[in-house]
Amino acid sequence: MALDPAFRRLAAVFSLSLAVLTAPASAEEFEVTIHHAELQEVTIKPRVGDTIRFVNQADIAHNLYLTYEDGQVETLDTQPPRTTKQVVLRRAGHVVVRCWIHPIIRMELDVADKAASQ
Repeated sequence: MALDPAFRRLAAVFSLSLAVLTAPASAEEFEVTIHHAELQEVTIKPRVGDTIRFVNQADIAHNLYLTYEDGQVETLDTQPPRTTKQVVLRRAGHVVVRCWIHPIIRMELDVADKAASQ
């Protein structure tokens, strides 16, 4: 028994729609500039899996690290002037970004779970 062509088209559209709705959201990339002894003020809403690029526009080196809400620390190592370092956010929750060399540098983020945007 052959299927009606209109039914086949409807089934194909439904299948495509279902694939789009269940596809994972793509990760975003954010850029944060480091000025002399401060991070650019940002209002980003990152999710797990997103990338943050830190661009050092200062004339001095920095050494940023992230402290996740669960106590995990991720360091970006020494970042000379005019260089970029990036980090992929691995955990949801409150994250504090600081500089080992210049503790006055501080930025706080709330990282949403990957599923929060779907």
